[in-house]
Amino acid sequence: MFNPRFLYNHSIVKNLMSIERLKEIVNMLPLPSDVERKLREDAKMKMAHYSTRIEGNPLNLAEASQAILTRKDRQGIKAEQEVRNYWEALSFLATSKKMKVVISEEFIKRLHSIIEVRGSGRRNRQSEYRGPTPPGVLFAVYDNLTGKPEYIPPESKDVPALMRDFVKWINSEEANQLPIPIKAAIATYQLLTIHPFEDGNGRTSRALATYILSLGGYDLKGFNSMEEYYIADLQGYYKNIQMNLPPLYYEGRDNPDNLAPWIEYIINIMEQAFNRVANLAKSQYHQHSDPVIKSLEPKEKKLLRLLLSGTGTISPKEIAAEFNVHTRTVTMWAVEWIDKGIIEPASGEKRIRSYKIGKKYLDVTLEQLGYLDN
Repeated sequence: MFNPRFLYNHSIVKNLMSIERLKEIVNMLPLPSDVERKLREDAKMKMAHYSTRIEGNPLNLAEASQAILTRKDRQGIKAEQEVRNYWEALSFLATSKKMKVVISEEFIKRLHSIIEVRGSGRRNRQSEYRGPTPPGVLFAVYDNLTGKPEYIPPESKDVPALMRDFVKWINSEEANQLPIPIKAAIATYQLLTIHPFEDGNGRTSRALATYILSLGGYDLKGFNSMEEYYIADLQGYYKNIQMNLPPLYYEGRDNPDNLAPWIEYIINIMEQAFNRVANLAKSQYHQHSDPVIKSLEPKEKKLLRLLLSGTGTISPKEIAAEFNVHTRTVTMWAVEWIDKGIIEPASGEKRIRSYKIGKKYLDVTLEQLGYLDN
């Protein structure tokens, strides 16, 4: 079975920790449904554009958007079809996630067939792996500038076994114990290395990584698009995936000693992308959040969370325990909270024994307060 080897380093660990923190920020911030829908559509559009742009698609973002939004068929120039195909592939992945489809060879072939479909005829159910090339023809990835082979993949006869091992690894306990971002990075590398199809391997590998991240909860509500960072550093993208290894697959590409350079590069890109999405989500949250919610202090939000998560009432003693203060302090705070309409007495007259949510905040939800409503 495929057995990737790598060593953690400071950069990988630091960025993994940052990714976790940024992921939680995005997941915790409540946004209006129409805002979330717009952010998802924008990210999907960028993914369709930039993933095809990496492999030479000449359309700019506006042209790609126009091709996707105005043409629903599979007619038109190749460049337009490519971005529409990738858009459809992302839709396929979203549906597959809802159905909890497990990654298999058939799944990868189906994904590739959507990415590579041409013309207006009936779409094939799934692609087939590449076959042998004609005598004297070398199947290779060529440098655009020099025209020399940059990478010579494994022979076609070895592809089926390599893909079986690759998919077996994806679903293995060893792979599932890895941090999801690292699993996605390794999967990207290995599918590109096997190069199982005649064309569209790069797009398929990036789409597969997107699916792995999404299944693992790392899609940032669909707001994330890493492809635009790849295109901003295209030379770095290709340099890091080469890792100074020999061009021929059988001379070291089949089992590199350490995939850390590629993993470090991808995790760094992911951290940058997540940071941008987190900042965007925070900006949208502040722009669209209810003024009543925005006026609350952190401890007031926490108090409402306690009330919403519990029975609807809370005693001064329980509040004191949560905030690690004396009940006398709670009594002083409660005067201000009652005055602001956050809480009101639930029982007791001269000596209040419990509080409930004030009428002004009865319709507030955990999501509006910035907490996940499970």
